[in-house]
Amino acid sequence: MDKPFLYDQDFYGWTQQQAKALEHRLVMELDWQHLQEEIQALGRQEYRELVSRLSVLLGHLLKWEFQPEQRSRSWFLTIREQRRAIHRHLRQNPSLKSRIEEALLDGFEAGVDLALRETNLPLRTFPEDCPYLFDDAIADNFLCDTRQDWEG
Repeated sequence: MDKPFLYDQDFYGWTQQQAKALEHRLVMELDWQHLQEEIQALGRQEYRELVSRLSVLLGHLLKWEFQPEQRSRSWFLTIREQRRAIHRHLRQNPSLKSRIEEALLDGFEAGVDLALRETNLPLRTFPEDCPYLFDDAIADNFLCDTRQDWEG
């Protein structure tokens, strides 16, 4: 079966065929165009994962800061979980550190939307630009101290 057809009609089959061709160094069997596209897509996926984690973290930090009377164990644990996941993701993908500022901006926009959805606060409550430095936001003791147990 020809490679582009297989890619379009049976993606899983294409991945298996390409993996076998790579394993056996069968250069002529490789679908170079689609391999390049898929590898680039994998990189974009890792960036999106970072932005997604940041948006949840930033949204909860905003809720924590701007609606303190509603703080909960759930918010505390979400902040803790996202900080840990971001640290782990950056350990596994250290090259993403070069895109931290961009990811923080992208994540902040979605974080504000999350905070708006989950509170009754108006948009004007939240800053237009991210008020947190990346290193602060992921620090265990910033704003919501997740180094210790929840104390409601």
